[in-house]
Amino acid sequence: MKRKLILLLLVFISALTPQARPQMNAPEGTDAPAPQKVVTFGCLLPLTGRYNVLGQKALKGVLAAAGSGTTGVQYRVIVKDFGDSDRQLALSLDELLRTPDLSFIIGPVPSKYIRTVSQKVNTKKVPSVVFPVSADEGPGGPYIIKYYYPLEEQVRVLSEYAVRRLGVRRFAVLYPGTPFGGRMKELFAADAAENGGKLVYEGSYDPESRDISKEIDWIRSAAPDAVFIPDGAASSAELILRLKREGKLRDVLFLGPSTWNSPLFLSLIGHEIDGFVYRAIFTDVFFYGDADWDEFSKSTGGNPDEKPDIFGYQVYRAVKLMLSLGIEPGGGETTADMLKPVKNDPSYNIVVDGNGSYRVSPRYRILSVSDGELIDIINVK
Repeated sequence: MKRKLILLLLVFISALTPQARPQMNAPEGTDAPAPQKVVTFGCLLPLTGRYNVLGQKALKGVLAAAGSGTTGVQYRVIVKDFGDSDRQLALSLDELLRTPDLSFIIGPVPSKYIRTVSQKVNTKKVPSVVFPVSADEGPGGPYIIKYYYPLEEQVRVLSEYAVRRLGVRRFAVLYPGTPFGGRMKELFAADAAENGGKLVYEGSYDPESRDISKEIDWIRSAAPDAVFIPDGAASSAELILRLKREGKLRDVLFLGPSTWNSPLFLSLIGHEIDGFVYRAIFTDVFFYGDADWDEFSKSTGGNPDEKPDIFGYQVYRAVKLMLSLGIEPGGGETTADMLKPVKNDPSYNIVVDGNGSYRVSPRYRILSVSDGELIDIINVK
């Protein structure tokens, strides 16, 4: 019963979005308004079950994007809740694929379910936009569009910029003793070496205690030009301050992932970073001056001074991109033809991966902190 109530509510909410309002009949004797183009797309989301939080975040992104669509276009959004059941997902997918004039599908979320849908959407030639975390995740095919910010690309962009643009040669990695930390360490070490850098020290710490008392002297004696810390905003800021104060690492460059792009990181360390010379460099696809972020924040009731929910924002941008392509009702185009406008957009990278899927990734930017402010150094090409 719970699932039925959720689905009924979704239909009602989607009908109230600016571009999805029902058309009114014109009074007799007056010119009738031009019929609106109707674009129908489906969503496969876990609005109940163990992934419901992720599903709700995705739903916010979908509705925000549909509500900011093209004037004169009506969006019919069909949301299917499959909980955490493979069987329900298969049934929901079949129902969507029987929908007349279906243009594309958002999901399934999370990306572990890509395998369940890939064969059918490729056979039916209905594009499905999914959100993997890593380049190695999930099967593919010509109608699977993988929209994501891969960890591999974050690390590549960061190490390449440090070596080739800043002349850094000696690196240390200080990482949390977690699978994520270990993976980021391995990626960074490989990319730094490929770009001509050298890893002179690597050390890990307990993510709970963040005790690096034994690491400080080792890092100082290794004399790195830069230290890569793949951790969250609060943890990374705490470690950087200890390394600067106790380790006397005054002129060392600190490097980090997109988690550093946060008001929390700025408030904790913003005025501790040396003024004009950028001493904290990190990557992200999002900056607080972006019009898209401002629009997303307003439409979802967020605080423009806080970092958005990154997954909801990711879904929002993916749906906006799909709606901007002018897809005809019912689709019919090949994915290659459909994505042609994106190939000339400097904001995105598009490649076909080894599974035949189309990987669409926003270009990474290089960001920093200077005199208590976030700085957008460069939009990486």
